[in-house]
Amino acid sequence: MQLKLIKSGCWKIMAPMDGRGCCVLEDQLIEQMADPKLKGYALGLFALWDRIPPIGPRHLPTALYHCVDEAHGIYEFIKGPYRLLCFEAEGALVVCSHLLRKKAQKIRARDKAPAIALRAAFLRAHAAKKVQLIEN
Repeated sequence: MQLKLIKSGCWKIMAPMDGRGCCVLEDQLIEQMADPKLKGYALGLFALWDRIPPIGPRHLPTALYHCVDEAHGIYEFIKGPYRLLCFEAEGALVVCSHLLRKKAQKIRARDKAPAIALRAAFLRAHAAKKVQLIEN
């Protein structure tokens, strides 16, 4: 499994790369940056990541970051109507799954499913020592 560095700080924000070497999350953020109406949300996520304390994102205010699935350890970063689903990994890593626009009060199970699947795949790859961090 290859994870691409999206943002470096106290904690590294990483996202998976697909078989073609592309990072879907990075592409989503680039698209938002290109749209004047959405640029502020993408910039807000980057600013939020800068605020992660050395002891971890769980110490951010719950209005910015909180657990959405305790059983699977899935969290969400919050910026306006956008949610970025992720999980924490050892080594001060946050592995992000995908960005979505929240449409209901609670995150739907089908919206959490990709993050849950990514976490399971990450744990298998980590156990097999097959996680590669791409930092360029």
